[in-house]
This record gives sequence, structure tokens and C-alpha cells, in this order.
Amino acid sequence: MTMAQASSPPVLTPHKITRSYSEQVAELRAIKDKCIGHLQNKEEWVEKGILGSILQALQGSAPSYVRTEEDSVRLLCLELLASISGGGPQFLDPLHAVDVVPTVLSYISLAHPNSPRVVLTALRIIRNMTEATSAALPGHDDLNILADALFRPEHLESLHAILTQPSADSVIQEQKRLVLSSIARLCYKEEHQNVLADSGVLDALATILASFIVARGEVIPGAEMVAETDGLADMIPAPAPRGASLALTLEAISAIICNSKFRCCMFVLSPAILAVLPLIDFTPASAEPRAPGAGGAAGKSHGAMDYLLPLMPGSQSRSSSQVAQLPPSSLSRNASSNRRSQTYKFTGLDPASEDSDADNPESPVVPWLLNLVRKTSGLERVAAASVLTSLFKANLTRLDREQELAYLLVPILCNLIRDHMKEIPPSIYTTTFVDSDTEKDWAILEKTPEVLARLVGGSEILQKSAHECGVIKTTAKLLKDAYELLASPLIPSPWTAFPRQSMVSEGSPPSCQLGPPGPVPLYIHRIRMRYSALTLVAGMCSSREDYRKELASQELVPFIVESLAVRPGKPQNRKGKSASKKEGKDGAERLAYGQNPTSVILAACHALRCLGRSVSILRTTFLDHDVWQPVYKLMKHPDLEVQIAACSVVINLLASSSPMVEPLLQAGISKILCEQAHSHEPGLRLNAVWALKHLILEVDNSRKKQLLEELEPGWLIQLISDDTSEEGAPYTRPRRSTDADEDEDMDAETTEEEEPHLWTWRGMDGNPRRMNSPRMQKAKEKLDMLRKADLNPVRKARNDMIAIQEQALGFIQNFIMNPNTPQDQTELVDYLFSELGENRLFGILANKLKVRVVGAFGRKYSKGRDTLALYPQAKIIMAITFILVHIAASIPRHRQLVIAQTELLKLLGGNLDNESVDVRRGLCHLFENLSVLEDDEDRQPCAQRASELAKLGVLSKLEGLETNDADLYVRERAKAAVAQFKTPAMA
Repeated sequence: MTMAQASSPPVLTPHKITRSYSEQVAELRAIKDKCIGHLQNKEEWVEKGILGSILQALQGSAPSYVRTEEDSVRLLCLELLASISGGGPQFLDPLHAVDVVPTVLSYISLAHPNSPRVVLTALRIIRNMTEATSAALPGHDDLNILADALFRPEHLESLHAILTQPSADSVIQEQKRLVLSSIARLCYKEEHQNVLADSGVLDALATILASFIVARGEVIPGAEMVAETDGLADMIPAPAPRGASLALTLEAISAIICNSKFRCCMFVLSPAILAVLPLIDFTPASAEPRAPGAGGAAGKSHGAMDYLLPLMPGSQSRSSSQVAQLPPSSLSRNASSNRRSQTYKFTGLDPASEDSDADNPESPVVPWLLNLVRKTSGLERVAAASVLTSLFKANLTRLDREQELAYLLVPILCNLIRDHMKEIPPSIYTTTFVDSDTEKDWAILEKTPEVLARLVGGSEILQKSAHECGVIKTTAKLLKDAYELLASPLIPSPWTAFPRQSMVSEGSPPSCQLGPPGPVPLYIHRIRMRYSALTLVAGMCSSREDYRKELASQELVPFIVESLAVRPGKPQNRKGKSASKKEGKDGAERLAYGQNPTSVILAACHALRCLGRSVSILRTTFLDHDVWQPVYKLMKHPDLEVQIAACSVVINLLASSSPMVEPLLQAGISKILCEQAHSHEPGLRLNAVWALKHLILEVDNSRKKQLLEELEPGWLIQLISDDTSEEGAPYTRPRRSTDADEDEDMDAETTEEEEPHLWTWRGMDGNPRRMNSPRMQKAKEKLDMLRKADLNPVRKARNDMIAIQEQALGFIQNFIMNPNTPQDQTELVDYLFSELGENRLFGILANKLKVRVVGAFGRKYSKGRDTLALYPQAKIIMAITFILVHIAASIPRHRQLVIAQTELLKLLGGNLDNESVDVRRGLCHLFENLSVLEDDEDRQPCAQRASELAKLGVLSKLEGLETNDADLYVRERAKAAVAQFKTPAMA
């Protein structure tokens, strides 16, 4: 027996035993030739059990450095798998049944002697399975299986090695394209984004992007000298070779950096980006000053990349049609801009984390990306806009850049959507494949609204620009078109003169059983458009009431409501639904509208939550379409993420004056919310307590008591006093303790176990000159700080805890407010004290107002010299203040209880100079209530209360607010409180 025969892998087919590798090669080629381009043959071979034999052959032996017939068998096996995996979603079940993914991924490593074609074919299999999964029906569309397998540490090294190959060979470039595509499609979970950043993949992608900057001739003048000084000269890459994909590179970068300031900074501070786009002074060829009134703030210098962009108008408004007539850009422009100075606040960021332009100057990659959006087209334009949007949302752009994006970026994206909204010919309705131009048009139309939604969300300036471009009507058409009837959503079986009989029997293994067929391409496109359009609805109605009303007037709510269902029906109003049920059409027609995946359901919930901020829409449109019914069903959905999203909609449905409170109560919403308020998932617990806070305000006293009993008083106490994560320090910065106050001075020797986990930034790469460069050291320090802020689980837990505490305190506030009579309020306050314990409640409130000092590395009693001071959050102070406001608005006995809480009042009095105007307003209201005279019998207690507050220094502080506070309302409230102190008046 020969060695080849001895190590021969198992049979490839059940009817033939192969005795040599040459025979296997011949058989595999024959099978491959039959399968390529022939769907029925693929199905037949899978049912015969070919997959199990292929996997055994691939797992049989390791590759060798010398090309052998065994390597040919291996390559043919992978090519056959690539052909089968490209056949559609019906092949996913048998492929997963033989656990094909881990085996295939073992062949993408460059550390082993895998030939370039073997690596390429293995990557094609992953790409094909990704596309098939994305096109599969709900229940078979879980991309997590592929993502979790691909983004394992051993495979991340392989991806990094593939992306950093210097060869311009076409096979190597195709490998890179497939890796980029896989990252762009599969990287959407935070855990995967973080490992791709930490493993050096993000830096590798930034290096590829830098090669495009070099190829376009847009390296900043003088970059080579700066790079040499910083040890980055070797990071200036060669120009991007032919076959490299700029669009896929940008898409992969966008997928990794999305929703993280740390990862966005890691991208802009990548060595290759710093090498080609350094932040250096730039003097244009002509020193002629730029025209006054042009874009930019006076007195601020511009980098070279700003000269690629057109001049911006000063105070004059500009329509979207004028934007299209802007002059062409050039590096040698002699015009200059003068930045606008404007008040800017990014809604999604904590103000304490916002740094000035001087402290954190904008990276030149920002104007470069903006210029790239203007100069490119198609998917490159969309991908560049997506990366730019992530940098803007992470607050890494100049303070005046928002207005520039409104003029230059938003109109381009709006026009891009309109330009690709083409009429679909009937011939495409049932076709199995679409041409490349149509496929590209659809991809642009699917991605652009989502990018635009992310960009404008939370920014009134950008929303206004989009509104002026007519985006609301465009969005309405997108969503309505996505619900056009399809006669046959599933791919029809190909016609054949000899119909194939299935070979699967009852006892056939799963690897031989095909899954459900996939839908036609148009169906997939429309499902994706539902998600994209719904995302844009939410983005456009996140801030302004008039935009919400305009969106509702487009009759979009029926379409959003149907998007909440896994099997939607025809979107129509209540009368239309009643008629459909009478005619018995509803169930039959639902099959023609397909199935909504979880992503569409979540997007619909988000759109309804944003629209539900409008009281008029709650009372009219939402009520007319019985929005509460499908939302209530989703509260019991098996997917936790869907429950959280549905609960976020219920928050607004239970808001004050909502007509849907009573039907939701009758359906049993209170029981569900109380159960979810006990959830271990912070997001669900937060939304449930928030909804209960709204609900408790709308019911009578008996139902209030019943709700508190359902929630459990002990659990409520735990919600407002859970300080298990106080060490997280979400909005504070490390400081060196030098204060004389011993409560804040925790100087001591640092122990080794208290040191933070040391993170290695691959950007340094052990280069001595790079490690000693002040610029690189500053970049490393910034990334270290942001990484702790972004990834510290204790910090995240504390943020969750503060949000939940705010809502739980609001629940208590609403429990005792808005009664029908004063006796009702007295009854509720007494009931609250009896259930929670007045001393325990007041003690918890006082503790929440105290400043805590913890170790910088998250230990409450750290011995380290670096410490953090945790100050009470303004929203927590406000919630506590208004609980006391309502207690003090009751009877004198309750006011006396409050005035007896010396420590609590002293802590509150110390916040009369709080920077939050809402806190100062609330405290003025509280001290005014405490000094109210109830009747003649209350004169002496009232005088005693005033005396106690004066001793605590409250009166003097109120007198200061009366004359010096910048807020008129605070001054008036303080004036009324001082007058009440000096001359008590009866309530």
C-alpha cells in the first residue's frame, strides 16, 4: 500500500471508493464542474452527503510547503464548498450541520503553508455564507455565528496578516477585498469592534486608507519631515495598487469605529494617518487673505486640507441648490476661510467630556473625508460620509464644522437618495439575479438613509438642512415603496423537463437536509429599505415637534405599526383593517409582505418612541391606529433587545394625558412593567422604572398603592440606594490630592494589584524614536484615557445605576404628587413613609448628595495617590429636591419632618450655587415651601423652620441668588422665598 493510499481521506461519495489523490482530484473536478452554475446539481450532491466527506478530507492532514496532489484535493474541496455556499440560503443549514466555518477558517492563516489561492477560496466561502445569511428569512439570518467564529484571536492575526501584505498581486488584492467585505458586514457588535481595534486590524485599515491618500496626491506638504522626527517615516505607505477598494476600506473602518470615541480616536491617531496627514501649519501658495465673512472663526489658522473645501457663507443662509454650484477645490487655492463662532453642543455627549479646539485640535482627516465625499460618487461617497459621521458624533470635529456639514454633506446625501430612487421594472419582481448596476443602486439606497439618520440625529442644524432638502417626503416614499406588494417573495424553483426528486428521507442526517429557499433579490432590498427608512424617520423626529407632525401627516404610522410585526400585513388605517378582516383578506395577504427581521422591529420601535414625544400625535394618530396593541405584544417578545425597545415606546404611551393609559392598564401593563423592573438587564430595568414613573402619575390613590405593592417597597429602596458601582467615576478626571481636607486626601503607597490593566497600543510597535516622540506619547496618553472611559465595565455599570436611580426617585416624586385634594397628598406621604420608612428614606437621600472620593483605578478605598472625586449628578439632586418639594407642600407635620433633616438640608443648601439652573430653581421652590405658613397654629413652627434654615445659611444664599443669579426665574423664586422667610404668608 502506498503512503498516499494509507493516508487517504474518507470516501467523497457513498458509491465510490477512491484509492489515490489523483483519483480524488479527478472526481472532485468532475463534481465541481457539475455544480458550478447548476443549482439542482448542488442540491443533489448535498443530499447525497458530499459535505461530510469534504469536511473529513479537509480535516485529514495539514498543508505542506511543497505543492502536492493532496494540496490539490484540499483546494478543490474548498472550491466545491465555495460553489455550494454561493448557492443561496437553503445551503446554510447543512453547512452549519457539518460545522464548516471553523474548518474553513483554519485555511486563512498565512502562518501555515497555505497557498494564496487556498486562502482566497476560504475567504470566499465566508463571504458567500455571509451573503446567504443576510438574504435568509428570519430564523436563519443570524450573522453572530459567523462573526463570533471569524473574530477569534487566532483568526484576527490572520486577518491582520492578510491586510498588511505588501504585494500588489491580483490574488492578494482580492484576499484583502474579501477581508474588508467580511469586516464591513459582520462587525456590528461592540465586543467585535473592540477586538478588531486592539488586534491592530484598525491600524492596518488606516494604513490602507493612507495608501489611497498617497495615490490621490493629497499628502500634506511637509509630512515627510514631521514623520521622520516622530519615527513615522516608515508608516507612509506606497500608493494604493490597482484593484484596491476605497469603498470597502472605508466601510470596514466605519463598522469598527461606529459609536465609540475611543475607536474613532484610535483611527485618527493611527501612525499611518498621522504620517500622511500631520497637524502642521500650512501657508498656501498665495498669502492673500481670505474674504471676510467666509466660513471659519476669526483668528484661527487652517490646515492644508481646509483649502480643498469651498468657501462657506458667513451669516447668509444658503439653499441646497446653491450648494451644488460651489467652485471646484484645489490645493493651490488662494482663498481663505474665517471660521464662524457659534455655540455648539453635541447632544449625545456629556458636556464634561467636551474639550476645546485648542486642547484637542481636529485631525486633517476630517476635511479630507469631507472633500472625498464631494469628489467621489456611489458607494465610496456613502462610505466616506459614514466614517465622517462617526467622527462628528464622537465630537472629534471642529466646533464650527457642524454648519459646514449642513451646507456640504447633508445636501449631497439627500440628493444621493433621490438620484437612486428609480422605478423598478416588473421584470425584476421575480428574477433570481439582478445586474451589477441595479445591485449597486440598491446598495447605495439601502445605506445612505442610515448614514444620514446617524448624522442628523440630535442636531437641529443638520435636521433643518435635511428638511430644506425635502427629506421628509423622500423618507415617506422610501418606507411606502418598501411595502409594495410582491406576488411571490420566494425564489421560484428553476424549470426543468425532468423534475428532481428529493433524496432526503426521514432518517437523513442534518448535513443532507436543505433549508428553506431564499427570497428574490427585490424582497431582500425592500426589507433592508424598511430598516433604513425607519431609521431616518427616527433621526428626523428626534428633536423638533414640527418635523414629527409633518412626518405623521405623511401617513407613515400605519407602515411603522406593520413594521412591528414579524409577519406584516397591508399598512392601512383602522377602517381599512376592519374591512380586511370582514372580507377575510388579512391573513392571506400577510404572506405577500414577507417577514420583518428583528432589526426592522427595533427600528420601528425607535421611530415610534421619537414620534411619541409629540402629545398631539399620541392623542390622535397613535390612538387612531391602536399603536399600543402591537407594542404591548412586543413587551413579551422572547428577544430581550426587542423587549427593551418596546418598553421604550411604552414610556411615552403612558405619559401624561395619553389616551392609551387606560387600555394598557386593562391589558395588564402594570404587572409586566413591575416584573421587568426586577430584570437583571440594566436597559430593561431602566425603561420599566421609567414607564412606571409615568404610569404612577396618572392613576388614583388606591391604584398608586397597588403599583407600589407590585413593585415591592424593598426593591424600590434597593433601586434608589444601589451604590455598588460608585467607583466608576463617569464624569470625573484623575487629580493629585493636595487638599487639606482629610476626607479627600488619600495619599498612600500604590500597591501592585491596584495598577490598571496595561494596554499595548500597536501603533507604538516598539519603535524607539516613535516611543520618545512627544506627539506619539500624547496620542498614547489620550487613547489610554479614552479606553478606560469607553471600556471600563465599572464605569458603565455606574452610568446605568445613575440613570435607574433618577427614574426610581422620579417614581417616588410622582407617587406623592398631583392628588385631587390635600388630604390625598397627606395620605400618600404617610403611606410612603410607612412602606419605605421615613428615617431610611431620608438617610438614603442624604447619602446620595454626599461627595465620594475613590481611587483613580476604581477602588473605593484605594491607597493610590491618584484619586477621583465623585460629585452628585445634577439630575439626582433635582429628583431628590422635588421629592422634598412635594412632601413640604403637604401639611405642617410633614414640613416639620423635612426641617428635622439637618444633614440633608445642609447638603441641599450647598447646591444653591450649583451650575445647573434647574437645580437652583428646584431648591428655591423647596425652601419657599418649607417657609409656608399653614394657619395661625403653624406660626411658631413656621418661625422655627425659618430659623433653622437661616442657621444653615440658606437665607443668606437665597438673598445672593435674589440679586446676582443670571437666571430670571431663579431670581424671582429666590425673592419669593426670602419674602416668605421674613414675612410668612398663609398658603
